Amino acid sequence: MTYADEPDAFPFFGSPVLHGIAETACRGHTVYLTATADDLLKQRVQEGSLKCLTLNKRPHGHPIPVPSVFIAPRLILLVRLLKWIAAHDNHPRMVFVPSIRCANVMHKFLSLFFHCYVCTGKTENRDEVIETFRSEENGLIVATTVLERGVTVPRADICVYNADSPVFSEAALIQMAGRAGRSFAHPDGDVLFLCMAKSSLVKKCRESLLEANACAV
Repeated sequence: MTYADEPDAFPFFGSPVLHGIAETACRGHTVYLTATADDLLKQRVQEGSLKCLTLNKRPHGHPIPVPSVFIAPRLILLVRLLKWIAAHDNHPRMVFVPSIRCANVMHKFLSLFFHCYVCTGKTENRDEVIETFRSEENGLIVATTVLERGVTVPRADICVYNADSPVFSEAALIQMAGRAGRSFAHPDGDVLFLCMAKSSLVKKCRESLLEANACAV
């Protein structure tokens, strides 16, 4: 039995070389584990070459936090973000942005008001930054999608700035929202999507999470 965790994520996603290595190296049954199956996995399920087992309920039994959406011009979004950060100062706060450049600019801006960390694909001491952030009771970090998976921060509240950006996919939005409410001790969390325009992906993300919660009852 072989388990492949997050097969829709980098570097496995879109890499025929890694797919080939996995198929050659694995013996017996292969189990793919992901909250956001990509089109290839879905196609295999439709073709019947792959069976799908859906588990919508988290281990602690609480529903997945569904993001609230706030749409406004950029300046108003920044004010809303500052208020959101201040209102959640008793929890760790993760602010996701669509690019490294945006992360660096946002980090400089938020550092005018709060103690803040930044984590991107170009952060040299990434592990140290993450561990320092996680050790604080109410830390604040700005991050790109580099932290959308594989990182559990108990009690974390999540904000996705410019959630309507074409850089984000529905899977990325779901994964970022899923950083909230992951621990048994603190199974709930607040998730906010800040947008400059209506987005079909943002709408689809909320619908998918609402549907998952409804199926879990």
